[in-house]
Amino acid sequence: MCAKEKAQAPVRVEKERQQFRALLLANPNYFGNLEKSPFKAVKKIQSNSNYESIGCVGFQPQFNRLEAVVFIKNPSGYGGTICSNGTPEYVRFYISCDKGKSWDDLGLSSFRAYDVPEGTAGSKRLEYATSLQINPSKRWCFLEKICQVRAILSWNQAPPANQPNWQPVWGDVHNTHIQIDPRKFFLVSDLVLDSKIELSKEFQAVVDLDQEIPVKEKPVLSLLDKYELYKKEEVSPARFAMQEMQQYVSKAQVADAGLSQTFAQIGINVSDYLDILYPKDGNVSYEELECVGYNPKLETLVATLRVKKSSGYLGSLCKAGSREYVTFYADFNNNGYYETCLGTTSVGVHDIKSMPKEGLEYAAFLPVNFSKHKKPCGEGPVVIPIRAILSWNVPAPCWNPNHVPVYGNREDTLICLEPGAVSQPGTHFPIIQTAGSMDVGSINGLGYANGPAALAGFTADDSPFGGQVVLTGHIGNTTDFSAGATKLKYKVEISENNGISWQRVDNSFTLYRDQLLNGIWSDLPSVLQSVDVDGFYTYQEDLVGGPGNAQIFPVGNVLARWNTGTLSGRWIVRIIAKNPVTNQTWSSNVVAVHLDNKKPDVAIQITSGGGDCADFRVGDVISGTYSASDAHFNALTLKILPTTINGNPSGGSFTAPAPLPAGSTMPLSRRYSAGVPTIGENGNWSLDTTGMRRCGYVVEIGVTDRAILNSGGIGHYDRATVGLCLRNPNE
Repeated sequence: MCAKEKAQAPVRVEKERQQFRALLLANPNYFGNLEKSPFKAVKKIQSNSNYESIGCVGFQPQFNRLEAVVFIKNPSGYGGTICSNGTPEYVRFYISCDKGKSWDDLGLSSFRAYDVPEGTAGSKRLEYATSLQINPSKRWCFLEKICQVRAILSWNQAPPANQPNWQPVWGDVHNTHIQIDPRKFFLVSDLVLDSKIELSKEFQAVVDLDQEIPVKEKPVLSLLDKYELYKKEEVSPARFAMQEMQQYVSKAQVADAGLSQTFAQIGINVSDYLDILYPKDGNVSYEELECVGYNPKLETLVATLRVKKSSGYLGSLCKAGSREYVTFYADFNNNGYYETCLGTTSVGVHDIKSMPKEGLEYAAFLPVNFSKHKKPCGEGPVVIPIRAILSWNVPAPCWNPNHVPVYGNREDTLICLEPGAVSQPGTHFPIIQTAGSMDVGSINGLGYANGPAALAGFTADDSPFGGQVVLTGHIGNTTDFSAGATKLKYKVEISENNGISWQRVDNSFTLYRDQLLNGIWSDLPSVLQSVDVDGFYTYQEDLVGGPGNAQIFPVGNVLARWNTGTLSGRWIVRIIAKNPVTNQTWSSNVVAVHLDNKKPDVAIQITSGGGDCADFRVGDVISGTYSASDAHFNALTLKILPTTINGNPSGGSFTAPAPLPAGSTMPLSRRYSAGVPTIGENGNWSLDTTGMRRCGYVVEIGVTDRAILNSGGIGHYDRATVGLCLRNPNE
């Protein structure tokens, strides 16, 4: 924790910040940031970034993960100290792969900011990161895919969905370009389609077109290959031959005949480049580290960097390319030396012909374990100075926090840890971080969730859980099993009577794993997680790293996939960790989860004329009833199908229970809203068929609830339909 500074005069926080939610409640357009509103603006404030702003937005293409780094600039103005709930900082992401003609809403992420005066006075700031997993479509490696990304930061008010031009009151908007990685696998059907090959029926009958085939391993370029690639471009030998030159120089008295011969063959005199190989400051003409932040939800450090040129990265997307390494250091005792190396990570980069003039923003992240540095909130905020060193294609040495890279640079920042119990050496306290993709801090004591999901992009609204509830988290002080230590064990327990009795979760599930070795990520074979005779799973995380000593991470920090089946009501869940060598156990935090595994009840019928499935004439007004009910009702829709006939609108309009064009959703009053709970509704509907075309139609009612289903999105869904035949008046 940083040393306390001299007492400072309190920062004045304006009324518009302190009373923000109350002012919006009284007048949704108080700040004049709504394009269309019946309310008159009182004081126009748009994109005020005095308190927070987006520093960078980067993409980790190998993990399909967007990272936004947000600067928290002031010591106050965030709703309270680290012991309070603070206030949320929301980031909504959009993507456009057609040069801004259209934007797709990728979803929302968030973190909580607090008043943190210690160590953040003056020009200092805290840097947070917030992440979003996306699933972009991919192309072949010889077809580059560059997309635009827009991130909207908004304090204490979630940016509305599907409004990419929305302006926040407090916050700002960041635009950038990212590169989508090519396919790692393809289907036989993809090859047939893209190659425009016509297959006979006999061939299709015997070939599995859905067979998945991996692409060839990308080749690494030799020194001669790199010379041939760049001899007609403005890429210096000091760039493309940097590794070979460093290898050659490090040999000292022992000559490398092969390298000497190759250098001579392509006309490189290594001595001409010694000043470049031993720089006083890093070269940032090709890439530059711009932001460093901490994601407290995922416990990862994030670095974002800008790649500036179209070539000089050792090959196209069809080649191995090169790596941007980032090594992180911490100054835990605040003495300015950054003596603790936290590890090295990297992101792969390539030559990109269609490089935008602003360059491309990439991200690299490193999982970290700060459990032994956390403190209860009553002891004040824990603020840690962090240094990150970007070094192209050769990682910075872990032992040297003052290393000057040949290509790259370094950035220093401050991060703030979430409060927590101190993890003493030799103890293995587990912690549940998310349930059903929701941060446990977003789940109330009744088991209902509110706010943005962690990584998944959806937003909960007094939501219960259903289907498979994924539990994520960590066990403290992991063992170094990649070096031979015994793996820890853990048990998942649930209770429906508030802990009077417990039962174990024992279903098997597949766990995917990543390995980080010497700064390079790779996939490990998946493992089947099954309980032993005592009901314990085997813990698969190894956070102990070092040169030649791999770190191993369960993908998404998954601890369990709890199949809730038909369970309902409020349950609580906990993790019991065990050291199998000593048989000592430790218990985690307890999380409440309200389960709802029932679809909505829905019905619709025609009551006029001949009733259901009867004949009607164009111009008739058809009447009926509907009902929709669910303990956690969310919304209903009413529409006529088909909506088009031969490319033309089918026409018609619903005139009851409220004016409603065919194919649209019900008005807002037909949706759940916080503070106005409902378990559904029933009523009458009528359809004016004037102007409709002669055809058979279906009137459909669809209903969703608010349950987080299978940890991936909102809503059980069910529908009901009733048919009718519409004839011309003279038939």
